Amino acid sequence: MKEIITKAIVIRSVLYKDNDKILTLLTPQYGKISANLKGANKPQAKLKFAGQLFCFAEFNIVFYGQNGTVKTASEIESFFDISKDFKKLSIGSAILEISDKTTKDGENCYSFFLNTLKALQALVYSQTNPKLVLAKFMLESFKFSGYGLYLDKCKSCGAKFNSNIFLNIETGAFVCSLCKSQECMPVSLGAFNVLKVLNNTEYENLKSISVHEHHLDEVLVILNANFTGKFEIILKSLKNL
Repeated sequence: MKEIITKAIVIRSVLYKDNDKILTLLTPQYGKISANLKGANKPQAKLKFAGQLFCFAEFNIVFYGQNGTVKTASEIESFFDISKDFKKLSIGSAILEISDKTTKDGENCYSFFLNTLKALQALVYSQTNPKLVLAKFMLESFKFSGYGLYLDKCKSCGAKFNSNIFLNIETGAFVCSLCKSQECMPVSLGAFNVLKVLNNTEYENLKSISVHEHHLDEVLVILNANFTGKFEIILKSLKNL
């Protein structure tokens, strides 16, 4: 038996039997952890809050072999307000799904954890367009996964971009019209410029960015296509946006 105390964000919560929940916790030092929260679905459960998605808390977890059980939890932030707004809830769900797909069990993932925490805080506490928060979060997730986007020049020939820009869906590289292939999708100059600005803007400064909604929607299509190409995973939560 071993016991750990760690800060964590609940990124997945599944009802187990009648009253328990199986939690997937994103932690900074242990990566993802699966833990049973016993009695979480009972009306008067003391740790009911710890079984809710988006909950950020300090968890005391006991392991019997590979199976973890939450012993105690102390809430740090609930991010409950995300659930009050459908758009924020959809964006928040996408953030949790991406966090789940891009991190591993048992591996230090401090950068991923901090990125998720900053994105959720931006959703709740800032006046930023939620789609901008998601786009920033996805860009940062690519960086921490080793797939940061190269936005300066054509990745193939090194030429500076004009108005003709394409994304190679298989490689995730932006290329010029001379280097495009059948696997490429066109990218508008407006959307490309939004990507460049977002790539160099911190979360706390996102609210200062002015962007047309159609360019932002295109950015999310581009990032989703890139995510699918890199991780071979289709993000279910983005279908709600």
